[in-house]
Amino acid sequence: MERPAQLNPKFVNRKASLPYELTIDEVSKAVSETYRLFNGLNNFLTTSDFRPLEELLLGNSLSGILSEFLVKNIARVSHSLVANLKVGGHPDLLPKGHYNSNLILKGTEGIEVKSSIQKGGWQGHNPENCWLLVFRYIVGKQDDDQVVPLTFVEILCAKLTKKDWSFSGRKGASRRTPTASITTSGVEKLRANYVYRLPDFGVGRHRDILSENE
Repeated sequence: MERPAQLNPKFVNRKASLPYELTIDEVSKAVSETYRLFNGLNNFLTTSDFRPLEELLLGNSLSGILSEFLVKNIARVSHSLVANLKVGGHPDLLPKGHYNSNLILKGTEGIEVKSSIQKGGWQGHNPENCWLLVFRYIVGKQDDDQVVPLTFVEILCAKLTKKDWSFSGRKGASRRTPTASITTSGVEKLRANYVYRLPDFGVGRHRDILSENE
């Protein structure tokens, strides 16, 4: 499978709603830059006799790095958003001029960005009222034993409320990291407002949504 260099324009949903004047073209450009960065790193690693990045990192670590790539690249190409430079800050992308600085621990306006290899059941650390932009991808060995390069298969966006999350805290002496999972209602909001979806990667009633827009 050839390494993607950009989103396939045929499967971009121009009807999707994005907040804070973020445009479909800006998202597409940020994905192209993320592909360029990821592929460049892998070319360096493999020609230097290292394993590719997706084999050197555990799944969650790779998702975290991809999220950082996407945040920085969206901020680079967007005319209306900047990256939140606060470590652990929320949300990841901030509207230009809304805050006094780009170091926001907990803001009420902006977009949280998440990349995931999972088709659903996405998680965060806290239930939040926020816009969420999810980049679903595949990479490496698949169930059919095919090995594929990094490929974004879905991009979803929606404004979630605290009711769209379920929270799992700690109990007793547990060292488990508290997590919040997106509920069925939240996942449905995200899938209904898809920015990009490759054939066969929709879930449930959204599997054939591409044909509805043709």
